[in-house]
Amino acid sequence: MASNPKDDLTIILGSDGFLGRNFARYMGERGLPFHAIGRDAGDLSDPAVSQRVFAEAPKAARILHLVTRQRTGQIQYGIQGELIAVNARIHLNVLEAWRLHQPQAKLISTGSSCAFPESDKPIVEGEFQSGPMHPSVRGYGLAKQLLAVGSETYASQYGLRYLHLFLATVYGPQDHKAPERTHFMTGMIDRAVKEMRGGATAFTVWGEPDTVRDLLYVDDQIEAIFAADATFDNTMLNCSSNAPVTIDQSARAVVEALGWQAEITYPPGTFKGASYKTLDAGLFLGKTGWKPKTSLVEGVRKVLASDYGLS
Repeated sequence: MASNPKDDLTIILGSDGFLGRNFARYMGERGLPFHAIGRDAGDLSDPAVSQRVFAEAPKAARILHLVTRQRTGQIQYGIQGELIAVNARIHLNVLEAWRLHQPQAKLISTGSSCAFPESDKPIVEGEFQSGPMHPSVRGYGLAKQLLAVGSETYASQYGLRYLHLFLATVYGPQDHKAPERTHFMTGMIDRAVKEMRGGATAFTVWGEPDTVRDLLYVDDQIEAIFAADATFDNTMLNCSSNAPVTIDQSARAVVEALGWQAEITYPPGTFKGASYKTLDAGLFLGKTGWKPKTSLVEGVRKVLASDYGLS
């Protein structure tokens, strides 16, 4: 099983992305040792850069591989080839550099429900690669499948240790606000703040009210990842809360957190993606006993305070 993050070094690969920044903040606040590797270290789609970065990094107990090229919403449709090509190069380079330069480290990589086939019920781990993915995420999802299988096969052939975690939709402070990069909850919060400040009496929400997603506040997701690391080795695992919410519930949490008396509207024709996308995290929850600490309204309030100065 995993060593203790209080005592052993963690490499955060992708430390300037949304999840990576928050990992660095979380670990720094608690005095947990980590080594941050961000974009200034170079482009990991270049194999020479990946080899150099891993060779120069201090020896670590675990590597959090959070690097990915991602776009959201309808934009993904037009760049599927780019998402496959760039992400595949990054992931293959990371796997090879891990094997050669950090074989003592457990590689913890993050997956996505995008890598699973469409489903109208919570997704279990055994459904991985069992059917076609939603058309809007095929490029990104295929690269995530490559990372999962690559981690498994490298560990098997070379005697390494890995954990590939399928995460919830994560939200929290310091997420990207640009529409092509933002996660849906961050985009929803940002639009609500702008509309409220502009004097609107209605909140315009993209998608459809009954669309279902997993949501976790970023600190809860980080603690869930550490709980999984302490309990599981050499497996692919759903790492979420088994508490899915609808888009309408999310929107109502946002207006409640803002104290905004707004009518919620859903204009036709906006991008919605898969109608139902949640993870069955029963195995993870049963083995670890982990529970999230942050309610949806509380999490939104934390984002409002951190990113918008609202309390």
